[in-house]
Amino acid sequence: MQCEICGAEIRGKSFRIIVDRAELDACDKCKGFGKEVTPRGPAGMRRGAPAASGAPGSMPARRPRRDVFDQIKDELVEDYAARIKKAREAKNLTDEQLAVKTQSKVNIIRKVERGELVPEDALVKKIEMALDIKLTEGVAEAERGGRKGESRVMTLGDLIKVKREGNR
Repeated sequence: MQCEICGAEIRGKSFRIIVDRAELDACDKCKGFGKEVTPRGPAGMRRGAPAASGAPGSMPARRPRRDVFDQIKDELVEDYAARIKKAREAKNLTDEQLAVKTQSKVNIIRKVERGELVPEDALVKKIEMALDIKLTEGVAEAERGGRKGESRVMTLGDLIKVKREGNR
């Protein structure tokens, strides 16, 4: 799991904190940027009374949260529109014929070719198969975070520091 403030990989216990009305999972270093949230039990349960496992009204075991960014492996190339148009013309297909092959609407194909619409993953796969081209590339490790805690863009933690310095 990653810290939602600094982006570092959380080893061990994560902390649930509130920063400007947003609940975030934070690492030990960033937990001080917000107020720690106390875990809530189910409604009607007395504080301090343990729930019997399997009993009606007891909470099911909580699954660990999955980080969506860890699942991203491929990313659409920047020049996807030009690649699609070039490959379609090379195969002597009209945009109507490509729409039929990909089971999509002609207007969608036209907008994708003009770069006005970013196609969904399912359409990308259909276009790749129909035109025998590659429109995705692997996301480099450096773009996903690189070294532990390193980031080239401003993180929420940086923003909180700037906001706190402005209040002084």
